[in-house]
Amino acid sequence: MSGARSGDGTRAQTLPDFAVGVAVFLVTTSAIFLFVPQLTLPYDEQGNSLVVQRAAADLGDDMLAGEAPSELNETCTVAFFDRTDAGGCGFEGGDSVTEQLGLAPTYSVNVTVRDAPSDGPNSTVCRADDADTIGDCGSGDANHTLAVGPSLPQRDASVAVARRGAFVGEERVVIEVGVW
Repeated sequence: MSGARSGDGTRAQTLPDFAVGVAVFLVTTSAIFLFVPQLTLPYDEQGNSLVVQRAAADLGDDMLAGEAPSELNETCTVAFFDRTDAGGCGFEGGDSVTEQLGLAPTYSVNVTVRDAPSDGPNSTVCRADDADTIGDCGSGDANHTLAVGPSLPQRDASVAVARRGAFVGEERVVIEVGVW
């Protein structure tokens, strides 16, 4: 009986058993590679969002704040954008924007003060040539705009922007902070 099977259970693995095992392994491995990066992705986006919210709050509530709530101190605001030290404003002149806001140097930051509503591309607020007063931009005020830092990238998903409403005298303005 050379062709008869023995009943001792020493049968070898068959091709269908092997194919099922490989298929289960490949499905499990591909699921891990597809879903694990998606679990950590929201935390990367959230990092910039938290940084920009903190920076905007520091500017509006502390560094540039005036006597009344939501009011900007014109002297501190002009000194911040001119990179000078006004004394008693909560920042030192000459530092980079990231250093003034207490951010890591790996971040790029843009801070701009705009007219309210701030949806226009030319809504940046300027300071007067002869004084530390803030107002609308005239024809020769392009170099005195209240904006500091590199321009915001137009098509970058990693840019987080925060806006804070404020007043300069009776004029409504918006502090816009972008971090990427």
